[in-house]
Amino acid sequence: MKRKIINLVGGLLIIIGLLVVFGSLILNIEQRAMQDVAIAEFKAEMRNNEKPIEVDDKTTDVTHEETEDKNESENVPTPIEGEILCILRIPCIESESPVREGVSQGVLADSLGHEPDTAAVGEVGNCVIAGHRNYSFGKYFNRLDEVNIGDLIYIDTLDETLSYEVTGIKVVEPTDLSVLDQTDEEILTLYTCTPIYIGTHRLVITAKRN
Repeated sequence: MKRKIINLVGGLLIIIGLLVVFGSLILNIEQRAMQDVAIAEFKAEMRNNEKPIEVDDKTTDVTHEETEDKNESENVPTPIEGEILCILRIPCIESESPVREGVSQGVLADSLGHEPDTAAVGEVGNCVIAGHRNYSFGKYFNRLDEVNIGDLIYIDTLDETLSYEVTGIKVVEPTDLSVLDQTDEEILTLYTCTPIYIGTHRLVITAKRN
């Protein structure tokens, strides 16, 4: 009788384990599908936004300085939570993910999230982007710990592609809010839980605009 109970408990534990693994796989497939759809939709909007500027019936390029002056002169509306802001690419770890406004559970379920109280993408200051890296919540920053000093990070907005070079890597306590501190220069900060699947600390990557 005792052996039967042990065998029954063992069998149940195996079934529960298989269900957890299977559920995680299904969740990641769904999240990947949602991520791919978000990226495709944003890239389609990027293509629709590509309109040549004509001067005297001739097409001319827009310089980085001209783009900055244009952005400063326009009243850019405050993004709403969940809105796709850009696509973040890290070639060295083959990562490409949409970035939405906000860091709520719903936002981070299918994308990276921009901390609302930090600088907007492409603006002077500290632009902070968060992401998960585990089977339960998505693997968007799964390989972030493989990034090294000097690696390049790209952000594709509707208007341009911004390039950043990694200048700092550190691990901090979850209570360390210095990751949100603002600066007088254009900085990109990425953070995620670490170690992977445990998440007792935060891995922080900082990069400066090229």
